[in-house]
Amino acid sequence: MSGLVTVRRAGSAEAPAVLRALGQGCLDEAVFSWVVPDGAARHERTATWAGEATAWVDGMLATGVLLVAQHGSGEIAGVSCWEFVPADPAPSPPADPAEELARLTWAYGPEYAPRMALVNELTRRRHPRGEPHWYLQQMVVVPTWRGHGLGGAMLRHQLELVDVASVGAYLEASSRRNRRLYERNGFRAHGDPIRLPEDGPAIQPMWRPPVGQR
Repeated sequence: MSGLVTVRRAGSAEAPAVLRALGQGCLDEAVFSWVVPDGAARHERTATWAGEATAWVDGMLATGVLLVAQHGSGEIAGVSCWEFVPADPAPSPPADPAEELARLTWAYGPEYAPRMALVNELTRRRHPRGEPHWYLQQMVVVPTWRGHGLGGAMLRHQLELVDVASVGAYLEASSRRNRRLYERNGFRAHGDPIRLPEDGPAIQPMWRPPVGQR
């Protein structure tokens, strides 16, 4: 807990509230806005996600850490998703391009799925290899609760566990505001920004070394 902000792991029964907060927080996010430029279409896509709330939350709970933030005793207003990446992950079978396209088409629609596929490919190429770390896949705060410390509280909550384990942490910052938050918490630029085409946003990979290497 930080002030009136409570951070905790999500539960499966909270799936609808988690997806509602995730959808609200994503609507003006820089990369999502580039992938789906039309505002009405973004609302449609997030409504589609809500239909699979339980499956998505259960998947995150099974493979990573799903944190939620609340201000006082109110509704969930922040969500962050973390995945642990080992130094030498077990080899996995090659992804089926048709299956991947079908998944992205369901999530983003046929018009925008190729744009998200490009984002995934560009970020995948830059992901660190050979060192165990926690990867912040996504973090959002509902617009009406931004500036109240929810994002920082979620970040610090997980980074305390990261430091106990003496491993690194990695993320991609999609805005200057987010980058400043991450820098205050020990992240530094990890190479040049990833620049999306068509005047898209610059995505900055960032790395936070293990506690013993700072």
